[in-house]
Amino acid sequence: MLYLVKSRAGKLSTNKEQTTSVPITSFTPQGRKSIQEVICRELPLVIKVNSQEAATILCSPSDIEDLVFGFLYSEGFIESVEDIIDIDIDSAATAVSVKIAKPFEPKACLKPLIASGGSKGRSSQKKGTEVVSGKLSVSTGQINILMSTFLSASTVYSATRGIHSAAIASPEKILIRRDDIGRHNALDKVFGSCLRNQIQTQNHLVIISGRISSEMLLKVAAHRSPILLTKAVPTDLGITLAHDLGITLVRCSHNLNITAYCHDWRITD
Repeated sequence: MLYLVKSRAGKLSTNKEQTTSVPITSFTPQGRKSIQEVICRELPLVIKVNSQEAATILCSPSDIEDLVFGFLYSEGFIESVEDIIDIDIDSAATAVSVKIAKPFEPKACLKPLIASGGSKGRSSQKKGTEVVSGKLSVSTGQINILMSTFLSASTVYSATRGIHSAAIASPEKILIRRDDIGRHNALDKVFGSCLRNQIQTQNHLVIISGRISSEMLLKVAAHRSPILLTKAVPTDLGITLAHDLGITLVRCSHNLNITAYCHDWRITD
């Protein structure tokens, strides 16, 4: 690797706790009870590139390196890991400074504060996005197994019911899985990990727990993944873009019913 990930505490960056507990009052047929409830943590992450502030992302405090790589790629600031020279993450995982090889020009379309739901930057623009032509195929049985494994794998979701998940997988198994309070962040973390580990996304499918809107679909298209699985109903524009960009868009519900919205030729019975 040509880049160095470090923290200001002098050691490699580590994940922070994704959950915390808060006192609540529970009202049940048996009466009032004071208990502790486990909830997801949300922290602002300030990203600076070549000493210029690029964005502030509200996110879960985990897999920060993956999130930064995926975000910078999605917004067009880098094209590969070779573009990053150095990453410096503070010990609280709330600020990261990135040095890239090419000049950095902040985009006017990026907002100073990007909510956990995602940005409206380059990744939300169809212009310049190429049609995905990958021939990867998956069977209905493999889809059901992958989705069942995916939905049961997150301990944070089981504890809080407040997290989104994304994964990259082969037809046989899930390779990388990431969680975040924001579905866009979870997807960027997965793609960032693929970049860092040199996993060719055009040869794998993507799984997402949340709704497939247009910007989510475009993130997948930018990484050339030909098949996208979700447990949620996509938006109409998400379906239109999937059709236009050659991506097989599939919803697999909890009862294992499979719905293909377009390009079902990649699915075998």
